[in-house]
Amino acid sequence: MTLYQFLLVAHIAVFGVWFGTDLATFFLSTKVLDPDLEVGTRRVMAGSMMSVEVLARLSLPTMLALGLSLSIESGLLDLPRVWIPLFGLGALCWVTMVWTIHRSGGGELGTQLANVDLAVRITVCVGLWVTGLWSAFGSGPFLSQWLGAKVTLFALIMTCGIAIRFLLRPFAGAFTALVAEGPSPAREAAMSAPVQRARPLVMVIWASLLSATVLAVTQNVPWSA
Repeated sequence: MTLYQFLLVAHIAVFGVWFGTDLATFFLSTKVLDPDLEVGTRRVMAGSMMSVEVLARLSLPTMLALGLSLSIESGLLDLPRVWIPLFGLGALCWVTMVWTIHRSGGGELGTQLANVDLAVRITVCVGLWVTGLWSAFGSGPFLSQWLGAKVTLFALIMTCGIAIRFLLRPFAGAFTALVAEGPSPAREAAMSAPVQRARPLVMVIWASLLSATVLAVTQNVPWSA
């Protein structure tokens, strides 16, 4: 198997994991918010939701590194091939940080790393917006307009993810209160409101993922995810 073939297979596989775990997280969130279920059941569902959701968060840096590496290997990104292992190393560090945050259980280390992760995501997101739009409408580092558009869609996905992170912050406290003190209309509303505000952005993420796939397929390129 050549490097190109390996990157291609990994790219498609990670896309499937990302989209699938996002769908599963959405389904589990409806169960967590279901007032007809017992609190204990909803607590189990919430734990399952977090375990599945972390796979989606791990997929983003992995997909980014694979996509950039494929762009270089395909001659569509104006960077030398030495950047491929560098992107891989960067993704490994990022994935390790995300996993550590997930396993920390909200401790001090997890909080500090979460702030670092947010700073990294914002920095990368800005870089993708600039290079994506520059390549789509000018002469940026991605050597085709369709790929510049795809990078811009990835930047939109990251932007929505960052916004969702802030929108969902009240959920954890509301759910903790539900588990500790039992259900009430006020607690149910406090849990539901941030999730409902975030759901349109989830739809934007799904639409962007599918649009990026369609965009690549219509260009007759071998890596479509």
